[in-house]
Amino acid sequence: MKWTLDDSKLVYGVAQKDMKNLDITKDGKLELVLHGKRITFENIIKQFKEKTKYGDSSFAIRIPQLITSQIRKLLASFKEAITKYDYKGIYYPIYPIKVNHSPFIIETIIKSHSNYGFESGTKSEFILLLQVLKNEKHRLIMCNGAKDREYIKSIRDAVEQGHNVCISIESVQELKDTLEILPRENYQLAFRIKPYVTLHGHWGASSSRHSKFGLSIDELIEVIWYLNEEKANHLLTMLHSHPGSQITSLDDFVGFAEYMAKMFKLVYNYGMENLKIINFGGGLPIDYDNRLDEDFMEKYADIFVSILSKELVDYQPTIMTESGRAITSLCTIVVVKTIDTYSVFSSGYRDKTFLVHFSDQTREFEEPKSAKDVLKNWKKWESKKRDFIALAEMGDYEFVTYEFKKQLREKFFTFDDYEKHLEDDWAKSLMKPDYTIQGNFSVFNSICDLVLVKQYFPVIPIEYMHLQPESIVRLFDITCDSDGEVAVYNPPISDKKLQTKDHYQLTYQKPVTLGGFPVGNIKSLVDGYLAIPQTGAYQDIVEFDHNLLGDLPDLVIAIDNDEWVIQLLNGAQTIGNILADIGFECLDDDDPYYDFKE
Repeated sequence: MKWTLDDSKLVYGVAQKDMKNLDITKDGKLELVLHGKRITFENIIKQFKEKTKYGDSSFAIRIPQLITSQIRKLLASFKEAITKYDYKGIYYPIYPIKVNHSPFIIETIIKSHSNYGFESGTKSEFILLLQVLKNEKHRLIMCNGAKDREYIKSIRDAVEQGHNVCISIESVQELKDTLEILPRENYQLAFRIKPYVTLHGHWGASSSRHSKFGLSIDELIEVIWYLNEEKANHLLTMLHSHPGSQITSLDDFVGFAEYMAKMFKLVYNYGMENLKIINFGGGLPIDYDNRLDEDFMEKYADIFVSILSKELVDYQPTIMTESGRAITSLCTIVVVKTIDTYSVFSSGYRDKTFLVHFSDQTREFEEPKSAKDVLKNWKKWESKKRDFIALAEMGDYEFVTYEFKKQLREKFFTFDDYEKHLEDDWAKSLMKPDYTIQGNFSVFNSICDLVLVKQYFPVIPIEYMHLQPESIVRLFDITCDSDGEVAVYNPPISDKKLQTKDHYQLTYQKPVTLGGFPVGNIKSLVDGYLAIPQTGAYQDIVEFDHNLLGDLPDLVIAIDNDEWVIQLLNGAQTIGNILADIGFECLDDDDPYYDFKE
């Protein structure tokens, strides 16, 4: 069957869903698409080299207009649902700056919407917001997180300066300190409660009575009582909770919304009659592996509006969410400079005698009649002990093993029962990539969540994408750490059967994870590039300077008056700067590496 461009788009996940702003040209080049305009990554890299003189450095692409488009999509989703259910409340969006507090992101959000609010989780973040919002004091600042008395005093000062502040209360003592330090006017209170529902995913622990955050039922009763006792219940306007980050189950949002609707009614009827907002926190996911519904965001908004319109007919509170990942993930793409390729096995034989000897051994196996039989043959071959008498013999054994592995892999996928055995250790061995790529970057600095929480990030070649992939590969960084690699690929779920040239299955009928990602031409990556999209949330903030490898340089790319505008945003972090961070002085004034030169 002839390989098509649509096959490539399916396998690489581009031109669809959350990667609709990436596409493939007819001659197989990756391109960025904004407002109908297209530019190849080849062109972007050329301009990067011309503008920065960084040569072989990896770099990040920043795309502010993708932040704006996500904001518009979120607002449109809630507007559609509010109209559909004739809901009387409004929707108010909040951006939690912990997700990425880079200046270009905060500035873009401010420019994108006249009333977008912001959330701070610490005093440091709060001080940052006071600075950037000094001329935007009408915007709501949600003060989440633990608050000592000094933090609360800072909030008091901000209120006196005219900032619009809501303080999310998470403990009885926090409420007492707040009412002692602040006056009883010109700010709002929110009670953040633990969501007594079971949610799934890596951050599912943010839910249930065991959540790190929020008031328990007993504490909620106590703060309500105390607020009444202090005659300050007029300050409470919001009920707040957080289901966890990257919630990919719509059913989880249904249960969470129903719980919050119930709690709103109970708290309101407990004498908190100024309650008028439900803050559902975060949780809206990004579709890293193209496995979510294309209209997931619309369904997400529909759930909250439909449930509140049904359960809170007499109240119809304002709906607030704190979406961060869904707003910023798409705005950054890491472009990795590749510097070498390696083959796990020998690329050819050296001694025909050894070649014939080992090849004859592969023909001693019975012809497999099932996928299970294939794995038995592979196990038998790999488990057999051999005494080698020469390095050439070992090399030729590796070459024959490589060829035999390809044959077995091809046979494995011809049998109907192969999906039953994909989790078998020997199936995983058979599916391990035979090639690795070295990239001039640090996983810990650019995509640290891959190591911290096993977050999936797609990796895409920038050329030869129109071809049937030659194989799947692993990407190594240049750190001295075995965790510094990208060795994961979540293939598309499809009835269409697609494979690499060396018989790695690239499509499945159920979720499967492979140990490497597809590329069209391995040799091109000796001195080439790979793209890692969807890195705009958390990665710039939670990064490590492991092995003293600092931040990459970055470009801002935008469309202005139908023309591409590409500018250097930040130079790479210098060695001198990195050493200063850990208490050393760089004596070389002419920094030899990654020094910023216009």
